[in-house]
Amino acid sequence: MADQQMVELLTALQNPDNAVRQKAETMYQQAKQGNPSELIVNLIAVLARADAAENVKRHDCVLLRQLMSKGTEKDFVYAKVPLQGQQQIAAQLLTLFENEANPKLQKKIGDVIAKLAEYVCDKDDQRGSLQPGTNGWPALLPVVFRLANTATAKSIESCESALTLLKDLVSTLKNDITHAQAELGAIMQNGLGSPEVKHKVAVFFLICEIVTETEKKIYAPLLNTVGALVGVLTQLAQAKDEENLSSCIQCFIDVATVEPDFFKAQLQANMEPATFMATVARSKEVADTGLRSQALEWLVSYLEKKTKWITKTIPKFTGLTLEACMSVMLEVEDSEQDLKEWMERMDDEEGEEDADELFHSGEECIDRVAEAVQMENLGASLFQLIGHFSSQEAWQAKHAALAAVKQTVEYVEEQSHVDQMAQLLMAHMEHPHPRVRFTALHGLGQLANDQSPHFQENSHATVVPVLARKMDDPVDRVAAMAMSAFVSYGEELDNSLMAGYANELMMKLVSKLQQSKHRGVREEAITSIAVIAGVIEKDFSAYYDQIMPMLKQFVMTATGEKENRLRGKAFECMSLLGIAVGKEKFLPDAREAITAMMSTQVEADDVQREYIKEASERICTCLKKDFAPFLPPLLQGVFKNLSLENLGQEAAAQGGDDDEDAYVQVTTGDGKVVNVHTQKFEDMMQAVQLLHTFCTEMEGGYYDAIQDTAKVLLPILSAQDDMNMLCDEVRGMALQVWALMIKSARLGAQERGQPNTLARELLSSGLQAAFQQLRGEDTEQLQEVAAGIAQCIKNVGEGVLGGAEINDLVGKVFGLLDESLKRTEKILMDAAKTKLEAAALPQELADDEDEEQDPAEAEDQLRRNYEEILGGMMKVSPNEFLPAMQTCTERIKQWLSHKSTKVVGLYLACDMIENLKELSEPAWPAFMPTLFEGVLDSDPDVRTVAAYAINLAAPLAKFAEATPDAFRRVAQHVGGAKPKKRDDKSKVALDNAVAALLSLAKEKGQLCPPEINAWDMVLSKLPLKDDEEEAKKVHEKIVDLVLAQNQGLLGANNANLGKVLSILAEIYKQENIISKEADEKILNVFKMLPQNILQGAAASFTQKQQKKVEKMLTAS
Repeated sequence: MADQQMVELLTALQNPDNAVRQKAETMYQQAKQGNPSELIVNLIAVLARADAAENVKRHDCVLLRQLMSKGTEKDFVYAKVPLQGQQQIAAQLLTLFENEANPKLQKKIGDVIAKLAEYVCDKDDQRGSLQPGTNGWPALLPVVFRLANTATAKSIESCESALTLLKDLVSTLKNDITHAQAELGAIMQNGLGSPEVKHKVAVFFLICEIVTETEKKIYAPLLNTVGALVGVLTQLAQAKDEENLSSCIQCFIDVATVEPDFFKAQLQANMEPATFMATVARSKEVADTGLRSQALEWLVSYLEKKTKWITKTIPKFTGLTLEACMSVMLEVEDSEQDLKEWMERMDDEEGEEDADELFHSGEECIDRVAEAVQMENLGASLFQLIGHFSSQEAWQAKHAALAAVKQTVEYVEEQSHVDQMAQLLMAHMEHPHPRVRFTALHGLGQLANDQSPHFQENSHATVVPVLARKMDDPVDRVAAMAMSAFVSYGEELDNSLMAGYANELMMKLVSKLQQSKHRGVREEAITSIAVIAGVIEKDFSAYYDQIMPMLKQFVMTATGEKENRLRGKAFECMSLLGIAVGKEKFLPDAREAITAMMSTQVEADDVQREYIKEASERICTCLKKDFAPFLPPLLQGVFKNLSLENLGQEAAAQGGDDDEDAYVQVTTGDGKVVNVHTQKFEDMMQAVQLLHTFCTEMEGGYYDAIQDTAKVLLPILSAQDDMNMLCDEVRGMALQVWALMIKSARLGAQERGQPNTLARELLSSGLQAAFQQLRGEDTEQLQEVAAGIAQCIKNVGEGVLGGAEINDLVGKVFGLLDESLKRTEKILMDAAKTKLEAAALPQELADDEDEEQDPAEAEDQLRRNYEEILGGMMKVSPNEFLPAMQTCTERIKQWLSHKSTKVVGLYLACDMIENLKELSEPAWPAFMPTLFEGVLDSDPDVRTVAAYAINLAAPLAKFAEATPDAFRRVAQHVGGAKPKKRDDKSKVALDNAVAALLSLAKEKGQLCPPEINAWDMVLSKLPLKDDEEEAKKVHEKIVDLVLAQNQGLLGANNANLGKVLSILAEIYKQENIISKEADEKILNVFKMLPQNILQGAAASFTQKQQKKVEKMLTAS
């Protein structure tokens, strides 16, 4: 094909006539497959023709770039060209680049060269090398260096194009470029000194690219360029060249994210570029609001990356960033038309995110600053700014102050500061401007979320009446926000307190449902009613018969396109009412609700999807086994979403979404490659979540559906290779469902008087599939699979796993543990090497931040999950496990001698104590000394497991000889300094120490040293809240001791009774820390106590506890 014909072909490929374009495309594809060398040569020849149109040449460059892109196998035909032809093509491209006078075309040709370099200069795959034994293309860099140097460049434009190409080559040829220090130094020096702004900008991009692509020791010589780069930014700002300024700031953001140390020396010297960025962020003269957001983004990104260094070295950086955040939060539209549009716009409608972009950017950034810096370092500056802004007359300033409260209250720890923030919000509830009232209410709802339940307990008498009053705000959007704030506030309001407000609130909310035409008001009214029902539970029966018909009416009539969320909330509320009043009253309406949900046609992006899924789960939670009649139609949809068949057809059926990013390529089991819509992944996750709920709540009632469910889930558990990718996201949850089905099979068989055959079969097939997945490399996924295996074993019950099976599984698990330990060893060696290399760097590049995460932490957790598999086997087959005890003991000895494996060793000891009990005693000498030392270890994870082990060992007779020492050590832990609010691990360790002390006092109280008052120490730490699983055990144990009238707990002459009853009242109905069974026991305790004793203990009760006690005593 001659070059003139190629010109004609390129022209035809751009023809608006579809027929002409398709014919040209066919010819092009034939040329590409038939003679790729000739095609590339002709395309290059077109670029050399002076008479070819610019648009033809630009399209020519696009095609050339495709033909030389290694990643696109369909188009990558350059590799098919013989070596001599490849060399000629490369040489011609360099010549074309050097001689092209059109700057735009020259850059396009540069794009082709950069793409070709990725292939010919690939050091890991030298098949594309133009000259073996070199960097692959030895002629490339000398030409680019010459053209990129202003002293030797052919023209101003050519120099800029060459600098751009050099920047694009950095990722491919970083070593060759940075080793050419003389050439590179001259290019940078001359470029930054050039009178041409475009040269300075191009060098700016080049330096940033080198910094982000190379190691610290390589880019270290560039540290002294930061001042010059800030000078470029300043020059662009002064010239109001906002397009180039935006691009340069984006480059600085990338550097701050990847290599923040690059800026340290300059920041210490003169606070640049921070001062410049803050100036841009605050400047109202900047026309591009996105540019101001970018400048703010650099400040916040840098602060997130270098929090510790900034706090210690340049603390004023934080204040500068906060001021910039608050300044942009003043940018809200102020015209009457803007306010009218804001009042009429729903939160979920298009335009909400686009409006007031700068304000929302500031909101997000101030939240990120508070999270990174923490209040102990931020509080003074933040509160001063909030006070300054809130005291100004302009509504925008007050609005910004309230928004700052809303965004940061989550991180406030001092109760006095929380109170001040609440007072500020409450003081603006009647402000004349609706946006101020709206934000005050929004902030109050956020405060209620973040500071519950203390905020509710201390403020309900003031806050609830205000929220009720603001539900009548003349601006509907503000009224809807008042209800939304009530939802956040009410969810954590105690049952006894909510009962006092329920009647008045219900009257108001019903009125809103009946009279308001505003969709947002009706949606939030429905949600508020659901919250009241969820809190007061059975007492909601008084309102049920009035509310349920209204909800049914919404389901029937709210069918408009914009009413999907309203209809979804109606489903949500129906299900929550069912949980509140119980299945006996709800069952008839449950049938109608399920029928309506099943008949609802929802699109992939319909908000109703999630509401219907969650409502189905709640109805199942309410009905338990009585949910069985509704299962078959629901499971049809669930199984369809989980099926791995007909993937191609499903993708086509999605329709209407032409975005390539919405699809992923998957190879099916028969080798067929299909495009799968990302919605498939979401559908699969929702489906397994539904199955999880069904199995959890129905237990043995799910028995009849198990085999059909297993057929659908097993391919997901077993998927390999390319299909594996499709199943990775849901496999962990699917394996949890498998474990729950094993439990359902066991319980269902018991209920039907059948042998445990189905559970045995499920365990066998599940273990086979799951162990195949443990060959992967993704540690997080391995954790999920290991946890699932452990649960499967625990759920199968006794008498299933025999000695041979136990022996085989123990061998596999220890093999997996050894593999994990080898990976950890390599991780730690690599980390040590990196640390050693860092020590040789200039001081400005020293690593001064705490590690965000222990590099081996993921492997530590994986080994903990593997150990749980061993614990599961001990639980279901203790006698069959005994032959493996010696191996476990030897492993414990090995692991306890190393810090990195001490925790998993102690957890293995815990499982032996818990499940083998007295049979574990021969192994005690291997771990008891380390265990006792661990109670006071500096590592909170060690303290936790050590205390847990003592808790488990306390009931065993042989532990008596060690009991006094155990009392002393555990009491020292419990009586130590209170953990900091955000030290979650230390708080969990303390809860476990309290649990251990309680167990010692209960089981071995007579051996407690006289100087230790164990019972008082335990009571002083109750209730427990941080380790919720342990809290439930401890609190039930306390209730049982009260019912048994344990004198140690109650004290001499029942001196501790008031304190104990106060604790019981506090934990009552707190489902996260007390079981339902224990709740019933607490109710019995209060009902059996004589009135005079209760009156005597009342002085120990808070107002909330007193109301809870009164409610218990009047409960039927």
